[in-house]
Amino acid sequence: MREYESIYVLNPETTDLKAKEFALRMKDLILREGGKSIKLDCLGRRKLAWERKKYQRGIYMQHRYLGNPGLVTEYERTLAIEETVILRQSVLLNKNIDPAMCEEQPDQLEVPIIKEKERKDAQHRFADNTADNNKSNDKPYEEVYTDNNSIKEDIKEDNVEDRSLNING
Repeated sequence: MREYESIYVLNPETTDLKAKEFALRMKDLILREGGKSIKLDCLGRRKLAWERKKYQRGIYMQHRYLGNPGLVTEYERTLAIEETVILRQSVLLNKNIDPAMCEEQPDQLEVPIIKEKERKDAQHRFADNTADNNKSNDKPYEEVYTDNNSIKEDIKEDNVEDRSLNING
């Protein structure tokens, strides 16, 4: 038998119960095809590295199993048919492995809650570092415009022609 690992991402609108049911269905597929499921993990809702099918997040699932070469083809076909799967990849880990050597590990199917770092915190730290750098260099702060009226006033002061479009009339 061969050892495989499949990682697939479910659409983020999928409920936790539906994700669990689908994972169990994939596990049953392996057993039905004569394979052995080693471990099935739900890695939680995470942000994707890039947008896929208009989704930026997804539920990550990882499945390690043993089976013959035809098993992974059926596994991939089932993932391709399922509408909730937005990404999938299967990898061969070991070409020849004894099934008696691999013990089945407990599955973790509950979707864990993962906290993401807040961007505001990082922006405050960046602003504090910038303020410290400006104080140490004794350079004056540059003017920051808060609205278009202050920009237009500076343009008039510098005798520069205002070429902005007047939409309001």
